Amino acid sequence: MSNLWALPMFVFRRTPASVARFLDSRRGLLSVSAAAALWGTTGVIAQHLHARLGLSVLAISFYRLAVAAVVLAPVLIRTSRLQWRSVLDHRVGVVASGVGLAAYQALYYLAVTWVGVSVATLVSLGLAPVALIVVAAARDRRRPTPSTLAIAGFALVGLGLVSLFPAHSHSSAPHPTLGVLAAVGSGIGYAAATLLTQHLSRHTSALGLTALTSTIGALSLLPCALFIGSGLTFAADTESLLQLGFIGAGATALAYALFYAGLRTTPSEISSVLTLIEPLTATALAVVLLSEPMSGAGIVGSVLLLAAVAGLYLRPAAPTVELGV
Repeated sequence: MSNLWALPMFVFRRTPASVARFLDSRRGLLSVSAAAALWGTTGVIAQHLHARLGLSVLAISFYRLAVAAVVLAPVLIRTSRLQWRSVLDHRVGVVASGVGLAAYQALYYLAVTWVGVSVATLVSLGLAPVALIVVAAARDRRRPTPSTLAIAGFALVGLGLVSLFPAHSHSSAPHPTLGVLAAVGSGIGYAAATLLTQHLSRHTSALGLTALTSTIGALSLLPCALFIGSGLTFAADTESLLQLGFIGAGATALAYALFYAGLRTTPSEISSVLTLIEPLTATALAVVLLSEPMSGAGIVGSVLLLAAVAGLYLRPAAPTVELGV
């Protein structure tokens, strides 16, 4: 059993038996949901860092991955020879996964700059579940179940309402065509990376895979972060360093480790729907912390997203195979 679940399972065993069984059977869903919620915290923090320090979004993304790589460096040092052999056997996939992680994050941030947050979020995050459902149907040679289509439909409509109908918007779209293309590239890149890392997660540890992809992703982003915008230099202060530390250690290292662990037992098309918790979390934090108002359409969209997530948890749990880490 993954060591990521040691503390949750300690708690589960002290809950009523039926609740413990329910939670245990949905560990994969809980892992992906927790990862998406952590990712959702980065928007508010990145916005604050950009305004306070003048860092570009590429620089923030680089620091996010670099901090994660440093935090998880001991994991690589303690990796056994057998695990390194498994990594070497899948070295092309690991490198591609790390580069893909950097690429789809960079494309998303470019889309935000060129076409605005709403459209970039809708296209990039909305395209991934559709692409993964189509891929799963083609791979398994069967149509998606009605419940899968209904849940995905609820989630996508909810995402559209949350993204496109905010109470107010300061977004501009200086390059709308390029922005949409970047968002499409981000969505496809995320879907491809999810499929790849799902395969890799069955052969390497979640923490080890996170350490490797974060390191490769940071190195991939370094040239862009150095020469685009204001570079990587900034006037450090305690608050900013703590925020960078959180998005690196919590919203990246821990979040991706949870995501990769969840992918072991959660189909990629289901995990992509669960990751729509990310914009829902970001919206909630903006309302609570930044006092941003929420439109009626946004409230309806949030309810639909929550209904879709609840539907995934309430479906009968599929049998899973426990994989060691």
